[in-house]
Amino acid sequence: MADDIIQQAEEYLNGIGLNVFQLINALGKSKSKALNLCQEDKIKFKQIFEEIDNGCQDTGEKGKKLEELTSILFNSQNRSFFECKRNIRTSSNEIDLFLSWSEEARINQINNVFTYFGDYFLCECKNYDGKVSVTYAGKFFSLLSLANAKLGILIAWEGITGRGKWDSANGLIRKIALKEGVLIIPIDKHDLKKIYDDETNIYSLVNEKCEALLNDIDYSKFVSKHMAEDEYLNT
Repeated sequence: MADDIIQQAEEYLNGIGLNVFQLINALGKSKSKALNLCQEDKIKFKQIFEEIDNGCQDTGEKGKKLEELTSILFNSQNRSFFECKRNIRTSSNEIDLFLSWSEEARINQINNVFTYFGDYFLCECKNYDGKVSVTYAGKFFSLLSLANAKLGILIAWEGITGRGKWDSANGLIRKIALKEGVLIIPIDKHDLKKIYDDETNIYSLVNEKCEALLNDIDYSKFVSKHMAEDEYLNT
């Protein structure tokens, strides 16, 4: 029965000129619920989200809960896109979450669909009482550089500092993206609430935020040919 359904799905996709990778890519960008958490994980996610939101734990316990919440996002029961390793210790640092594509995802070339994730990425969970400062954003970039990772997801419950896009931690992550090509994507409680409400999923969310960050630092639209270029080249 399952093979028949898969064959029918493939025939339908071929009929409309779409392959499975294009479909998954489109699902990720369109906030399709096909990539949302399965029912079992949704129940776990909501329970942990509410525990954090109610503020019933001390800071250390909240941090662990936030790591657990994040692990669910990337390890949903209905798909195994990533392998997630928690609390990896290096000689000088501890990485909250180290995520790399699963063998199944690579075989099915899912890694070629969600290219922003790279071969692997780091995820840090910070459940401070206030917003994550520019100092910590800089430390996270240092850790990403050490790991040679091009993407870092910063799960900051209260968000990051910066009254404007180019101020404080907000500004630093844009300067890092512009100069170093490393993307630091902050995800706060409001983003997580959208997942809680089944409005989006982690793949669409990261995709949106990566594109928004790259658009913010894209200066090519302001560069046009100067009237003296031809004269200069002919001298």
